[in-house]
Amino acid sequence: MRHGESTWNAAGRLQHRNPAPPLTELGRRQARQAAEGLRGTCVDVVLTSPALRARQTARIVADVLGLDVVIDDRLVEMDRDETVAQVRQRVESLVQEHSGELLVVSHGDTIAVAVELLTGHSCPVPGNARIHVTGARATVP
Repeated sequence: MRHGESTWNAAGRLQHRNPAPPLTELGRRQARQAAEGLRGTCVDVVLTSPALRARQTARIVADVLGLDVVIDDRLVEMDRDETVAQVRQRVESLVQEHSGELLVVSHGDTIAVAVELLTGHSCPVPGNARIHVTGARATVP
């Protein structure tokens, strides 16, 4: 799941790895709406990027679902000088460490790499608070 709209998204600014921009009110609503769409799903834990916008999104979703949030540095935004192969390594190591059903809250490029790694299919960068699920699970646009 990509984080909800941040103040920098709303202003049309690129955030890269800037961890500070918080969610806008729209971003908080997006997170709540996404969480409601996930009610009744089998999720064991919410993993999130350390960026504030992702942590805020994860907390909103986790509160609705009654889950814990775990911050994982491997879910940070893809850096300007980082390769897709490096992001893929981060995601692979995360997947190997965790069993069960995970809900990951991260950033567009990182999610696109993760979806391609896990499914073998390319994925466009998702919109704010959009959910892309792999395996036998559905995608919520």
